[in-house]
Amino acid sequence: MFRLECEWLDAQDPSRSGFDLGHMTFTSDAGTCTSKGRSPDQAMMLAVSFVGLLDGLQAVVAGGAKEHLFVGADSSFSLRFKRGKKGRIAIQCGTASLGEVESDELCRAVLEGVESFMARPESALPPGDAARGDLEMTLREFRRAVPGM
Repeated sequence: MFRLECEWLDAQDPSRSGFDLGHMTFTSDAGTCTSKGRSPDQAMMLAVSFVGLLDGLQAVVAGGAKEHLFVGADSSFSLRFKRGKKGRIAIQCGTASLGEVESDELCRAVLEGVESFMARPESALPPGDAARGDLEMTLREFRRAVPGM
């Protein structure tokens, strides 16, 4: 089981921007890794970070890269995704391991986490928002490039 959950730093702000800060929490059978509650603060620009996360996973799963270091935009929060044997991806968060996850399970969970978060009314980015356009394009490319998406 793998899951990605996200939240805005200022959930009450009605004027959303693609550069607004928020947190990501990654949960696997081996543990949880979150940007919340860290010192210094590791909130990240969520929409921009989603693009980096999806692009990096695509490179590892479908592009032949051996690993990807995801670093949240405007943050020091990071996760390392490393291709293992038999379609598994090892996930490292600092010195903590989140274990290995099947690549298709990981991709589905991340895609679902991003899409369900962005589908919430309070997450809607305004038309013409630069980060929104990048994210929509990245989501399309991810679905097209990663098998089974």
